[in-house]
This record gives sequence, C-alpha cells and structure tokens, in this order.
Amino acid sequence: MNKVLFWDFDGTLVYSISIWSKFLYAGFNNSEIDFEEMRLFFRKGYSWNTPEISYTDQTGQVWWDKLFAHMYLFCESHNISKKDAEKAFRYLREQVLDFNNYTLYEDAIPTLRECLEMGYKNYVISNNFPELPSVIKDLGIGEYFTDYIVSANVGYEKPRIEIFQYALKIAGYPEDCYMIGDNPIADIQGAEAAGLKTILVHGIELSEIPQILRS
Repeated sequence: MNKVLFWDFDGTLVYSISIWSKFLYAGFNNSEIDFEEMRLFFRKGYSWNTPEISYTDQTGQVWWDKLFAHMYLFCESHNISKKDAEKAFRYLREQVLDFNNYTLYEDAIPTLRECLEMGYKNYVISNNFPELPSVIKDLGIGEYFTDYIVSANVGYEKPRIEIFQYALKIAGYPEDCYMIGDNPIADIQGAEAAGLKTILVHGIELSEIPQILRS
C-alpha cells in the first residue's frame, strides 16, 4: 500500500519569528521607517496572503521578482533609493534562505524517522519561497522526505484544492494519506476539501502522530 504523509513546514516542523518583516526592516537600516506600517504594506505582497489568486505563470524566480516589485512601491513612497532598496531585498533573501533562521521542533526528527519506519513516505506541502527544499536539506532533514510541493513553484497556495491535487499526483495517488499542519484553514480545511485525512498540530505534540496513525 502506498502510504503518504504531507507535512507543512513553518509552524509545524520548524518555528521562526517574523523573519520576513524582521530582516527586511533590518535591511533598510532606516530608523525613520515605521515597522508596523512596513509590515502591513509588505504583507499584501506575499502570495500566501492572497490564496484566491493563482499564479502558475509567475513561479520560481518570477515569484521573487513580483514580490520585490511590490516592495519597491513602498520604497518609492518613502524616498528610499533604488540602490538602498535592492540592498535591503538582497539581505532579506539571504536571511530567508539561511537555515540558521529556522529552529526544528525537538520532536520533529524522531517523529519523521518513526513515520518512515511505519512505511509512510514523507512529503512537504508548504506556502513558501521557491528554494525551500534547499533550506530543508540544509537543516539536515532532507533524508526524511521524498519530495517537496512548494506554492511558489506550483502557482497555488493552500488552502486551494489545486495544490493538494498536485501533491496527490506527485505522490502517486496514495491509498492512505494525511495532511499534517498547524493552520486550521490552509492545512486542515484545504486538505479535507481535497479528500485527505488530517492531523492538526501543535494542540498535540509531533511525537503523538505515530500513535494516531496506528489507531
């Protein structure tokens, strides 16, 4: 039997503290910028905040280009030069791609390993930037995953049914599959709409998941 677990990434296997806003603000290095104003403006540019919009022709590097184009609007309205804006964007991207800015939950690796031993294949489904698979491998957990379904490479964001349908196809339409995530809407409602069984964390610990799968 083909048994598959689809895992969310940030908030499920790892945690990070507002790295997008924090590092963008640090990249500007401008005390005159209001952090909250900046955060709210840029929030509108992240594709995962507008899942109703598909962008299958704007994936990969184009995803970054589109995000930075939105950010330039803020820079222009705050008299930030193109040179300073580009410097801030480079810094943001470097930090987002640095695995040191993500912390694994302590039970993530033991749980992933035990699920493999139970005969499940692990996949990631994440609303995230294109290079996420490289970050996961840098974190030392790439060996536990068969493949990665990342919104910025697919053009759909969870909870859109299309990204789950794409994931099911990549996984060979498994007879037994679960979506495991921390977001009740993006991970749980979205997956259930696509016919997947679901497990919501962190109301339960990751270490409890193998027992749930056995029940």
